[in-house]
Amino acid sequence: MSVLTSPRGKVEVVHCRRTESQDVYCIKSLIRKFTCKLFGKLNIIYLLEKANLAVTLCNDKEEIMAQATFLDYPNWNVAKQDDWVSVFRELDSDIPCTPLNTLFMHLFVVVDEYSVGCCKEILRTVYKAVPELHFIFLIVPSYMSLGSTLITLFDQVGNIPCLTYEEDFAVHICHRHSHYPQLHVRKARVEDHDDLMPIFMRYDTILKETYGEYFLAELIEAQDEENHAVVCEVEGTAVGFMSVCSRVNMQLLHECFDLGPFHGLCFPHPDDILESSQDLSVRRSQDAELRSSSQGSQKIVEELQEPVSPDTVENIQGNIAREAASEEALTAVQSGNVSELEDIEKLSDISTGYAQYHHVSSRSLASLILPEEPVHFRPIYRGASAAFCIQLFCIDEKYEARSLDFMNFVFSLFSDKNFCVISLPRLTPEFFLIQNFVKVVPFNTCTLEQDLYVFHRAGLLKNICLGRSS
Repeated sequence: MSVLTSPRGKVEVVHCRRTESQDVYCIKSLIRKFTCKLFGKLNIIYLLEKANLAVTLCNDKEEIMAQATFLDYPNWNVAKQDDWVSVFRELDSDIPCTPLNTLFMHLFVVVDEYSVGCCKEILRTVYKAVPELHFIFLIVPSYMSLGSTLITLFDQVGNIPCLTYEEDFAVHICHRHSHYPQLHVRKARVEDHDDLMPIFMRYDTILKETYGEYFLAELIEAQDEENHAVVCEVEGTAVGFMSVCSRVNMQLLHECFDLGPFHGLCFPHPDDILESSQDLSVRRSQDAELRSSSQGSQKIVEELQEPVSPDTVENIQGNIAREAASEEALTAVQSGNVSELEDIEKLSDISTGYAQYHHVSSRSLASLILPEEPVHFRPIYRGASAAFCIQLFCIDEKYEARSLDFMNFVFSLFSDKNFCVISLPRLTPEFFLIQNFVKVVPFNTCTLEQDLYVFHRAGLLKNICLGRSS
């Protein structure tokens, strides 16, 4: 929730949400002639279906105050949808735009009285919702002005020609740092204690009651090669804290959690035992069966393809005649002696039941009383630990959407590690940082009353290159 004030002093409490299909009518009512000149004639329903992100700003009465739609390609035909990066790099090489960190504004409508405030709130929400986003481009005809609202938030970069007809378009850009900047992360200092303690006390007082009033200062002072404490700051004030440690109880984690998808959080080793000998033998036998069955089917096909002799034909005809005679006899019996057949069927059922009971009772008592429990194989990892853990984490709720900014820095402190793990009490509400982690499946025999989450170093990649395989 945010509060907007109009130039005439009117106040509105507003909030952002994702655009819904039922908003289309209200969006159309906010479109002006100036909007059509700026963005062109648009099919709103089609645009919302294709949008990467569409945000609606409402007041406390759920009346729509503004709406913006963003896609991952330019809003005018100035470049191919799948090849626009090179065009914009030529325009300004200092802007490291990629398909992963850039969006384009395809539509913006707003109530005139709160236009500037609404636009700022939408841009702040978009940058908050998409942590990887750094640039928002707006492209308009070069002869058009952005108007009194958008011109205060977008800066012109340059002009580029249209692909289809002779006309230039002006390219404008809005940077993240103007609305919801990245946090500066550094090693913690004892002087940060006074800034951080109010944040900790806002969430929990157990640490202070357990370890004393200056537990945080002591934790910061105890840093060494295996233990690090880092903070994120805004304008010189610490607003978040993270304590990390390279000592992880790998034996306990292997006993309690299925870490197979992560290779046990260890580096590969030649002596790793990843499969049981029984699984290997089963696989070999299955392969042998497949080979033998394929060979058998090949033989059958070859036999079927052999020519049939006259003696074989006579035998087949004789069998068909005998089957026809037996069917006629069965029909005569059914028409004349139905009751006798029913008695015979009852007797056969009784005898079958007795035989089944006698068969069950003849089994060994040991097999009934003590069934064999299946033994589940657990891989054995001989390699060194490839993980470090988060011991303590806290951040001001105003900046929690930028929690991932910590990860680049802490991975740089442990350059030889590939995984970061954190354990949380069960039923802990999901917070922003943990949304980037993967929850590990526990074993049935798990004794820990906590959930384990894993983050891989590859989650920090910001660019992906594809090429032909050779």
